[in-house]
Amino acid sequence: MANLGRKPLPRLITLGAEFDKSGVSVKPDLRYDLVCDYLKASPSYDAVMRKLANQKSPYPIPKDHKAVAKVVKDFGQIYKMREADWWEKIGKHLYGISAPLPAVKITGALDSTSTQQISNWAGIDSVVAELPLNLTLPQALKQLRKQLANYQFSTALPKQTAPTYQLSNSKLRIETLQNGLTALRLYKRGLPLWKIGNELRLIPAQSFIERDIDLNDPNLADRKELLSIAASRLIKTAALVSENAARGRFPSDKRFSEAITAPYSRKAGRPIGTKKQKV
Repeated sequence: MANLGRKPLPRLITLGAEFDKSGVSVKPDLRYDLVCDYLKASPSYDAVMRKLANQKSPYPIPKDHKAVAKVVKDFGQIYKMREADWWEKIGKHLYGISAPLPAVKITGALDSTSTQQISNWAGIDSVVAELPLNLTLPQALKQLRKQLANYQFSTALPKQTAPTYQLSNSKLRIETLQNGLTALRLYKRGLPLWKIGNELRLIPAQSFIERDIDLNDPNLADRKELLSIAASRLIKTAALVSENAARGRFPSDKRFSEAITAPYSRKAGRPIGTKKQKV
């Protein structure tokens, strides 16, 4: 059986917004293209959304249903809109700030022909400084650093400017998030864990083309078991991401007691019907 490389992932759309064009600013990020997909994968989101619509859900109502209900109401009709339209009409206003993105900029220069420069507050507190051009750049930056030490940086945005939701400070890789969504979908279709791991090539060295399987390969059971464990681990992570998303936290795989992850629980290990051959 030939080993396979990593499976190519679908291209994501980088979503963002410019203040001058839309009245809100959002730093471009690929992860915004995954938010609605993870909400749709959340049992908590489904249960609360259907409860609000007086419909039945196969999932129980979570204990923190009020927090989920707020997300359901804020994120709107995610099932009835194209994601690009959702972003333009709803998404960017949830993740955006009503001011230009914080950035250092030069407002102008003072000289004999331009003796005054005016800076207007644009919703973000800033420091206006003068840097004499007869200093060397290192000299100017050294003095500037000393002056800036008197100001408090990394301050929170004013309430009227701050976004309603923000991307979590997470170490989850884009590839993990994408594969996680696919793994959840394949799991719902009832695919065995090893097949999910093999389909996504989670362990390239153990992955194989099924039609080329050598049923007498003494390592086949071990390969399936490793793929099964990798798929189980990924599904657990993705399930937590979906449940956190339903509480407005994305992307995050934080564990918490209210998360409904049982629908995505399946024991990993050696697939039924396979035995490790004795040597």
